[in-house]
Amino acid sequence: MKKISAKLFFTVMWRGLCQAFSMFGYKRDGKYAKCVWGLFATSAAIVMSFIAIALIYAVGNNAYRWYYGQQHHCKGEYCWANTCISGDIYFHNHEAGKGYICNVRTGEKFAKDVKWIAEPTGKDSLVCFSDGEKRGYFSKNTGKVVIEPKYDHAWIFSDGLASVDDGGHIKFIDATGKVVIDKNMRFNPNMEGYVFHGGYCVVYTDDRELCGLMDSTGKMVLPLEYNSIDQANDYGMWRIQKGKEYGILDSEMKPVVPLMECSSIYISDGTIDVTMLDHTLCKYDLDGTLIYDFYITSIRTLEYEKDEILYRRTMVEDVEVVDDEYVTKEVPQVESYHPQAVARLRAYVAGDGYEGLMTAGGHKVTMPLYWNIEALDHDLYLCSTRSGDKLIVNGKGEIVE
Repeated sequence: MKKISAKLFFTVMWRGLCQAFSMFGYKRDGKYAKCVWGLFATSAAIVMSFIAIALIYAVGNNAYRWYYGQQHHCKGEYCWANTCISGDIYFHNHEAGKGYICNVRTGEKFAKDVKWIAEPTGKDSLVCFSDGEKRGYFSKNTGKVVIEPKYDHAWIFSDGLASVDDGGHIKFIDATGKVVIDKNMRFNPNMEGYVFHGGYCVVYTDDRELCGLMDSTGKMVLPLEYNSIDQANDYGMWRIQKGKEYGILDSEMKPVVPLMECSSIYISDGTIDVTMLDHTLCKYDLDGTLIYDFYITSIRTLEYEKDEILYRRTMVEDVEVVDDEYVTKEVPQVESYHPQAVARLRAYVAGDGYEGLMTAGGHKVTMPLYWNIEALDHDLYLCSTRSGDKLIVNGKGEIVE
């Protein structure tokens, strides 16, 4: 085997590089040279494109951050969102999820490493915040921390009080952090939080099966024996459920609509709507006076097909080949159909979507017993139940066997 000297090796390598990059007078018209030069040019173009994109992104991102900071007083290097809490007090959230509270006018920072905030309702001024591990409160007016983050769970202030998880038990504190209500209620991770509304707070048994209502002094104004309690905020009233019975209480816990067996009860548009167990609807005013003991939500006209057959002439599109081309034209066609007619009775809709039969003059023929009604003839109807059973009913509301 012929030995290759170091001089010969480096000479060949040097000439190869010169040929590849067309330097120092080497020609590019060789087949190998053109291939290498094309590959080099393409690679260089791709690299330069990536560099250009990176530069454009960097300049654009910095410009956006500058603009966003100018518009929204966000001065942090990694600040991506902010919330004006009150006046000059802002919450600046960071990309890493660790924001801070500051006064944008003075630049003074208060709470740091803030992950999220929850603002109070009404006239309360303390904002709940989390540092990712514990929760505390700061003043929305000054930004200063009033209650250090020391609770595993804490909720917003409402009616001057806030609930906190203190050692596995729910307690209520005032704006100084002092415990003012301690009913020895155990913390339940599935609960949505205890918040006062209109001077009252819904509290639950340890298993969350039953609930009651507590006032701001800690007194139970409704015992822990209800299935659900919720407030109609616009009217200051409370809806209660106890077993199959529902009722409405006013802000002083006096019955507006006493507990009664029904399917549901709601407050809407200044009235109280009750769906009874037989799917009928009744309506009360906000003083508890009965307005209607029976009303409906809508009416449907029922149509059916007559037995006679009629024919009509229509035009339809037809495609044929003419001189190797597809040509579309309209051709006449006769089709048969059954004319539609209107049945004598109408279908009315009541509670829970159930339907009944009524005359065109508004007289009730059947109770709202059916999930769907169709007309079969002038005075014969196909009525379907919620379970899918079908019945034939005549114009008197009687089931035809």
